[in-house]
Amino acid sequence: MDLGPARIRILTQLRLDEVCDGLRAAGVDPMYSLSRAESAAASDGRRPCVVHSVGQTASARYAGDDRLLRLTAPPGVLSAASLLYIAYLVLEAELNRHSYVTLHAAAVERDGQAVLLLGSAGAGKTTTALRLCRAYGFRLIGNDLVVVGGPDRLQTLAGTKNVRLRHASIVRSMPELTTLFPARVDDSWRTKVDVSPDRLGISTNEGRSDIRAVAFVHLNAEYRSLIDDQGDTLVHRLNLYENALRYIRAASTPWLVDPGHRFGPYLASFDDPAAHDARTLTLERLMARSRYVAGRPDAVAKHFANLVQHSGVAMPVTATTGRSNT
Repeated sequence: MDLGPARIRILTQLRLDEVCDGLRAAGVDPMYSLSRAESAAASDGRRPCVVHSVGQTASARYAGDDRLLRLTAPPGVLSAASLLYIAYLVLEAELNRHSYVTLHAAAVERDGQAVLLLGSAGAGKTTTALRLCRAYGFRLIGNDLVVVGGPDRLQTLAGTKNVRLRHASIVRSMPELTTLFPARVDDSWRTKVDVSPDRLGISTNEGRSDIRAVAFVHLNAEYRSLIDDQGDTLVHRLNLYENALRYIRAASTPWLVDPGHRFGPYLASFDDPAAHDARTLTLERLMARSRYVAGRPDAVAKHFANLVQHSGVAMPVTATTGRSNT
């Protein structure tokens, strides 16, 4: 399993390639790539390894010094899809050691310059990304998951391209897209649809891009003026750190036993001092250039479009600047 500079080995009899083929057929391309290993050795001393074997009970043992995860499960308890989810946790640890982190975020790019959008569920990350793509010629790097960082330049590395739209957000911010939803929606907050970028008329970006802007966004159609304030607040620092730790410590991706998705065996944290040091360096760099941007959906999108000019030169933007406790 490869993603950028991070590589891990997975030893199993399960058909992982069929899972990836199924995802692609459904319009969901994994951020990582899979290739067959040259040997079946559990560890070559150079990269982390996940070893899956069949046993009477389900268990997970992690040897941190060797970066070796051993998974044992009866037949049918650990599916190929679940194994890939667990393996990504180990891959994330390796990404962290190279100063990359996987974030719940959205990112778009124009002329090699990226805008990274952060915020809680419903804040407006996807809506802002779509407006920038549809109205200002940006390309989608990732929606929902984005891998960012780097040892030298702060860049985007990869992102999930499938777009998941929340009905409540679309009604408020992009009502022209409500035709993508059923005619009757009883629960606007929980009703979502998955849409491919081409159906939305937007292009995607597969390469690396320098991060030009980082913003915690909040869309509200009732704001009379745009707010552009510093993003480096205590709350935002804690939110970003929690965001970056979701995978490496298995907090958001536990082992769910198939079938039925029951909670499975304990998974140890794959974090270590080397991963922490490299990861927090990236988080500090993100916070150093972060902003809090709030306002009407059209004003927020125009603000970011002005920041990323085709010439690569930032234009001044008129905005109300005030202190924020967000």
